[in-house]
Amino acid sequence: MKPLANANPFAVQQERFLSETRTAVFLYLLQDGEVYAMNSFPHLQKRGFLLHAEEIQNLHLHEFTEVLLLVKGNLFHDVNGNRRLLRPGALVFVRPYDLHRLLPADAERTIFASLVLASSVIRELLSYLCTPAILHRFNTAPEAPCFQLPPDEARHWMLQMESVSNEQAVSPETSTLKTRVLAAQLFAGYLLTPETQASAQPLPPPWLAKLREQAEQWVSLKDAPRRLHALSPCHPSHLCKSFKRCYGETPTDFVNRLRLRQAVRLLAEPGAKIAAVAAGLGFDSLSHFHRLFKRHYGLTPAQYRRSRSGPS
Repeated sequence: MKPLANANPFAVQQERFLSETRTAVFLYLLQDGEVYAMNSFPHLQKRGFLLHAEEIQNLHLHEFTEVLLLVKGNLFHDVNGNRRLLRPGALVFVRPYDLHRLLPADAERTIFASLVLASSVIRELLSYLCTPAILHRFNTAPEAPCFQLPPDEARHWMLQMESVSNEQAVSPETSTLKTRVLAAQLFAGYLLTPETQASAQPLPPPWLAKLREQAEQWVSLKDAPRRLHALSPCHPSHLCKSFKRCYGETPTDFVNRLRLRQAVRLLAEPGAKIAAVAAGLGFDSLSHFHRLFKRHYGLTPAQYRRSRSGPS
């Protein structure tokens, strides 16, 4: 095994990869400060794809869902300004809007798997299963949902992920089916339990779920609050109450979270100016942008940019 070469940005490669497959399983090994990818995708390498593992140690977010399973060693998981110590058996559901990174907690060899799923795959899968409660629980959990699995259970899921990983190299079509089956089992098995449902927000009415999903696809967010109210079939006060009851946040909170998600991507680009990014996303006050960014991600925009130079 060789460390993956350092070329184009990881996020761009992941997005290109998912535009082709929409699902994948990656197996990672951390040892002596180096990150190795233990599986390959020859059918995609012909198209110029090269997936880098080193980026996982830098703060990042991505346009897909990631299910992490740690089977050996310990990892620090920094997510939205909080640090968790992950031990063997940790299963973490990372949402597209979670700013996170993984760092070795000690010198021990670490092995973990990453199941990545485009957002469209999750919507299609849960729609087929007729279980909107799963997606709602996933979206409204205060932090990236994390579960500690018993050793035998963790070993079972790791074997499933390894099977998908091996299938990707020889039969991409079959691996796609296996990945969706695996995702359905994980989401239903851990996000649809009595314990998780007890703390979940009430399910939103169809019109609100559709409106929220539509807003998440907007490219420009400068006038997002006005557009949100214009597309709503109800009075602004009822929209606000419905958002708060079903999602635990106001429409303004929701729009600002979408803006911050875009800000993270824009600030990762070389030469991007913080003031220009804030203005382009519709923030009238630079200080307000700084406060929201710090509150949501645990560091200022400037600190985030500095963190992109490497893990600390």
